[in-house]
Formats: sequence, C-alpha cells, structure tokens
Amino acid sequence: MNAQASPMHAQPIAQPHAARPLAELPAGATLDSGPFALVEALLKTPAAILRESRTGYGMIVRLSVIVGATASLVGFVMALFSGGPQLLFVPLKVTLGVFCCALLCLPSLHVFSCLSGAEQRVKDTFAALLMGVALMGVLLVGFAPIAWIFSQATSSVAIMGGVHLAFLVISCMLGLGLVNRALTAMNRNPVRTRLWSPLFLLVVLQMTTTLRPLVGPADDTFLHSRSFFLSHWVSSLGE
Repeated sequence: MNAQASPMHAQPIAQPHAARPLAELPAGATLDSGPFALVEALLKTPAAILRESRTGYGMIVRLSVIVGATASLVGFVMALFSGGPQLLFVPLKVTLGVFCCALLCLPSLHVFSCLSGAEQRVKDTFAALLMGVALMGVLLVGFAPIAWIFSQATSSVAIMGGVHLAFLVISCMLGLGLVNRALTAMNRNPVRTRLWSPLFLLVVLQMTTTLRPLVGPADDTFLHSRSFFLSHWVSSLGE
C-alpha cells in the first residue's frame, strides 16, 4: 500500500508579519556613515533611512542635523540679497522656523495618520516627518545657486520673494510626498495625508511672514504686528 505524502513535505505556513514591507520606497542595503551618505540616501534609498529610524533615536538626530544644516545654508543664500546683519539673522530665523513648523505639525500628522489606519508610534511619525523636511532642505540647497543668480540680477524684494516662494512650494510638495510614502511603508494599509499636507504648507507659508523680513534689509522691529501671509504678500508687491 502506497504511503500518503507526509505533511512535513507540504509547503511551510507563511509566518505573519508585524509590519508592512518597505516596498513603497526604493530598497537600499546598508547606510554608509559618510558625511553626505544621508543626503544620498534621501534622494536614492530612503527605505534604508526608514529602517534605521525604527531601531533607535540615532537616525532622528542625524536627520535633525541635516535639517539644521540645509536650513542655515538656504537662509544664508537668502540673506546674500541684502547682506549686512541679515547674513546672521536670516539663517537663524530659517532654521528656527523649519523646526517650529515640524514640531507644530507633528501632533496633527500623527492624529491624521492614525485615523487612516496607521499603527506606528509617535517617534516613527516624527522620523517620517523629518525625512520629508530633510528632503525639502536638500532640494532648496539644490535650488540655491539659481536663487543666488536671481539675487544678483534684481533689486526687487517682490521678485526675490516670489523666486524663493516658488522653490519652497516645489520642495514642500516633494517632501510631503516622501512623508506619505514613509508612513505607508510602516503600516499594513496605505496612509492618506492629503488633508494634512495643505495644513503643513499653510504653516510654512505663515512662518515666512511671522519671521519677516527674510528677504530684504533688516529693520529695527523684533516683533512685528500680526499679519496673514497673503496680506503680507500683497503689501510687499510694491517693494
């Protein structure tokens, strides 16, 4: 009598996974420790950053350094339009403003992502947000030589403000796309941040007005009167 096939030869039962594979992001091997390795990973293999960010707080610190360094450099290029004390004030303002925007928008991002089915911790949400903000900074640094050319070709504050604003919006859109993909890669189901992304962009635009002047000469006023960013833009068109 023929013996029946042993159940040991059947296909092994697939083990359940606790987290969604990082298939939505380009896969990467190990992350190098060079000074520009993190920048390269943001542009080419963000999945490698995401994996390391879930093992501790070291990647959050490294991303924060990238955010601070790129914000300071972008602020310095913006300050070259006016020179003088703005070379000190604008980099400080831009760096402070970027971190404030990230911290102000973190709670709403975590709430919105959880409402759409996400299961990651607040630390992981912050890591995803920092990845997007760091990518924004890297893109703005890439735009910096073009912004400098415009600053040497015009003396109009309105034109230079428009140039920096266009670069900021483009960088924000690409950075927010990375945030959404990173959050989706952390979870079993897609995470939707379409309602949150406009909020982040509005906060960034308002911060440019709150910390004014970022483009143009410095003034003697430390705290300016309250102004909505659209009203500020309209009043700056004649400058």
